[in-house]
Amino acid sequence: MKRLLAVGFGGMAGSLLRAGVYAAVTSAGGLWAVNLAGSLLIGFIAARFPGKSAEFRLFLSTGLIGSFTTFSAFSADWFRLMETSFWQGMVFAVSMTAASVMAAAAGLALGRKRGAR
Repeated sequence: MKRLLAVGFGGMAGSLLRAGVYAAVTSAGGLWAVNLAGSLLIGFIAARFPGKSAEFRLFLSTGLIGSFTTFSAFSADWFRLMETSFWQGMVFAVSMTAASVMAAAAGLALGRKRGAR
Protein backbone atom coordinates (compact mmCIF):
# COMPACT_ATOMS: atom_id res chain seq x y z
CA MET A 1 0.00 0.00 0.00
CA LYS A 2 2.88 2.39 0.79
CA ARG A 3 4.33 1.88 -2.68
CA LEU A 4 1.00 2.63 -4.33
CA LEU A 5 0.63 5.82 -2.30
CA ALA A 6 4.20 6.84 -3.13
CA VAL A 7 3.49 6.53 -6.85
CA GLY A 8 0.16 8.35 -6.46
CA PHE A 9 1.56 11.31 -4.56
CA GLY A 10 4.55 11.53 -6.89
CA GLY A 11 2.20 11.40 -9.87
CA MET A 12 0.10 14.21 -8.50
CA ALA A 13 3.16 16.40 -7.98
CA GLY A 14 4.63 15.56 -11.39
CA SER A 15 1.44 16.32 -13.30
CA LEU A 16 1.11 19.65 -11.51
CA LEU A 17 4.73 20.49 -12.39
CA ARG A 18 4.05 19.59 -16.05
CA ALA A 19 0.98 21.82 -16.08
CA GLY A 20 3.13 24.64 -14.69
CA VAL A 21 5.73 24.18 -17.43
CA TYR A 22 3.02 24.10 -20.09
CA ALA A 23 1.52 27.31 -18.66
CA ALA A 24 4.92 29.01 -18.78
CA VAL A 25 6.00 27.66 -22.17
CA THR A 26 3.01 27.96 -24.48
CA SER A 27 4.60 26.54 -27.64
CA ALA A 28 5.74 23.04 -28.54
CA GLY A 29 8.79 23.87 -26.43
CA GLY A 30 6.84 22.76 -23.36
CA LEU A 31 6.82 19.16 -24.57
CA TRP A 32 10.56 19.30 -25.25
CA ALA A 33 11.20 20.93 -21.86
CA VAL A 34 9.34 18.32 -19.81
CA ASN A 35 10.64 15.32 -21.73
CA LEU A 36 14.28 16.44 -21.71
CA ALA A 37 14.23 17.62 -18.10
CA GLY A 38 12.46 14.43 -17.05
CA SER A 39 14.95 12.25 -18.92
CA LEU A 40 17.87 14.08 -17.33
CA LEU A 41 16.30 13.70 -13.89
CA ILE A 42 15.48 10.01 -14.28
CA GLY A 43 19.12 9.29 -15.11
CA PHE A 44 20.29 11.39 -12.17
CA ILE A 45 17.84 9.68 -9.79
CA ALA A 46 18.91 6.22 -10.95
CA ALA A 47 22.55 7.04 -10.21
CA ARG A 48 22.07 8.96 -6.96
CA PHE A 49 19.48 6.94 -5.07
CA PRO A 50 20.03 3.21 -5.70
CA GLY A 51 20.15 2.42 -1.98
CA LYS A 52 17.05 4.36 -0.96
CA SER A 53 13.79 2.64 -0.13
CA ALA A 54 11.57 1.30 -2.88
CA GLU A 55 8.88 3.78 -1.87
CA PHE A 56 11.25 6.74 -2.23
CA ARG A 57 12.47 5.58 -5.64
CA LEU A 58 8.92 4.88 -6.83
CA PHE A 59 7.79 8.32 -5.65
CA LEU A 60 10.56 10.01 -7.66
CA SER A 61 10.80 7.83 -10.76
CA THR A 62 7.44 6.24 -11.53
CA GLY A 63 5.33 8.89 -9.80
CA LEU A 64 6.99 12.29 -10.12
CA ILE A 65 9.06 11.88 -13.29
CA GLY A 66 6.67 9.43 -14.94
CA SER A 67 3.80 11.90 -14.74
CA PHE A 68 5.97 14.95 -15.44
CA THR A 69 7.12 13.56 -18.79
CA THR A 70 4.55 12.73 -21.41
CA PHE A 71 4.77 10.06 -24.07
CA SER A 72 1.12 10.52 -25.02
CA ALA A 73 1.62 14.18 -25.98
CA PHE A 74 4.74 13.16 -27.91
CA SER A 75 2.70 10.55 -29.80
CA ALA A 76 -0.14 12.99 -30.52
CA ASP A 77 2.31 15.59 -31.88
CA TRP A 78 4.03 12.94 -33.94
CA PHE A 79 0.76 11.79 -35.54
CA ARG A 80 -0.20 15.41 -36.25
CA LEU A 81 3.16 16.05 -37.92
CA MET A 82 2.95 12.82 -39.92
CA GLU A 83 -0.36 13.99 -41.39
CA THR A 84 1.35 17.18 -42.56
CA SER A 85 4.75 15.88 -43.59
CA PHE A 86 6.24 12.41 -43.30
CA TRP A 87 9.76 13.82 -43.06
CA GLN A 88 8.85 16.41 -40.43
CA GLY A 89 7.27 13.66 -38.37
CA MET A 90 10.30 11.42 -38.71
CA VAL A 91 12.73 14.21 -37.80
CA PHE A 92 10.59 15.05 -34.77
CA ALA A 93 10.39 11.44 -33.58
CA VAL A 94 14.08 10.66 -34.07
CA SER A 95 15.29 13.94 -32.59
CA MET A 96 13.01 13.77 -29.51
CA THR A 97 13.97 10.16 -28.86
CA ALA A 98 17.70 10.75 -29.35
CA ALA A 99 17.68 13.92 -27.25
CA SER A 100 15.78 12.20 -24.44
CA VAL A 101 18.15 9.22 -24.38
CA MET A 102 21.14 11.57 -24.37
CA ALA A 103 19.60 13.60 -21.54
CA ALA A 104 19.07 10.42 -19.51
CA ALA A 105 22.69 9.40 -20.13
CA ALA A 106 23.85 12.87 -19.08
CA GLY A 107 21.76 12.65 -15.91
CA LEU A 108 23.23 9.24 -15.13
CA ALA A 109 26.77 10.55 -15.63
CA LEU A 110 26.05 13.64 -13.55
CA GLY A 111 24.53 11.56 -10.77
CA ARG A 112 27.51 9.22 -10.72
CA LYS A 113 29.93 12.13 -10.71
CA ARG A 114 28.13 13.87 -7.86
CA GLY A 115 27.90 10.59 -5.95
CA ALA A 116 31.64 10.02 -6.17
CA ARG A 117 32.43 13.11 -4.09
